[in-house]
Amino acid sequence: MRKILVFLVVAIVLSGCALNKSVYIPYNDKGHKDAAYEWAPHDDGGEWWYLTGYAPDQNNKLYFYQFTIFHGYKARLLEAYALHLTFTDCSTGQHVFSESIKFSSDEVYADSQCAVFKDSKICLDNKQIKIVGTSDKLKMDIEGTSTKDATWHGKDGIIVMGHPDKPKERSYYYSFTNIVTKGVIEFKDEKGNWTKIDGNGKAWFDRQWGKFSELGWEWFSFRFFDDEEIMLFPFPKTGVKEGTYIDKKGKTTSFDNFSYSVKKIRMFNGNKIGLGWNVTVPFKEKEYEVIPIVEDQYNPSKLQEYWEGICKLFNNKGELVGYTIIETTGSAY
Repeated sequence: MRKILVFLVVAIVLSGCALNKSVYIPYNDKGHKDAAYEWAPHDDGGEWWYLTGYAPDQNNKLYFYQFTIFHGYKARLLEAYALHLTFTDCSTGQHVFSESIKFSSDEVYADSQCAVFKDSKICLDNKQIKIVGTSDKLKMDIEGTSTKDATWHGKDGIIVMGHPDKPKERSYYYSFTNIVTKGVIEFKDEKGNWTKIDGNGKAWFDRQWGKFSELGWEWFSFRFFDDEEIMLFPFPKTGVKEGTYIDKKGKTTSFDNFSYSVKKIRMFNGNKIGLGWNVTVPFKEKEYEVIPIVEDQYNPSKLQEYWEGICKLFNNKGELVGYTIIETTGSAY
């Protein structure tokens, strides 16, 4: 979830270094915006390959899923990977979270095409993205095609991570915001039985890396039914805000003149998590309301606990105009 580095850094310091098949890109403080879709891992800092999607079925049931591989590498010596798989059945409220953490090896690595975590992987081929996810609770086999070129966020692909006065608090960040997907998802229901559904729907993919330390943020991805998108990335503790508007043709506009208010605060494992938001942006219908479909989409990760889930997106007329995926960390407030 754009989110973890503290545990990974501690883990890799305790672990020592392991040989692996990774193919690295040298870390560069100037970013790599001209490098098309930078995919391979970096030889310092933290990063992730992050896909979130939703799949409606023929009976008007809605499902949400997440596939993420995190990578932490310290001073070109110590490194580890983590895999997060999540799934939410919006009709029953069931939320499944699966986490695995491994040190780099021949089975856990990344290169210029794929990030691999044993039997799970995420791969990019031009605008084609494929995920295969495997855990004791979830199985995913989904491929998607992006309808737009990658969107680079911030200024020249660089996002200020909450602290404009600290030059090292930066990340490099691009997304495929409109991916048409097909495939299958299998999950264990609340009775322990395996259930299979179609993974046909829409997804959004994020690639982000950096050496920042600020982990308190909220992240919004507005996914309008008219094939436009808005990304909002505010840091509540510092007041820094970043945003990107992507139109139907993929043209992007960066902005920070948006505002939002939290409708409700709920405690999860001692962490304050916002649930429900009123948002004002300078685009489209300007005023929106975001309501979680299921409140219990909390992920009690050993890395950093966070809430990540699907919400309904309403315009100022009360009309459903899309879905919003929200990520809010336990240290946002």
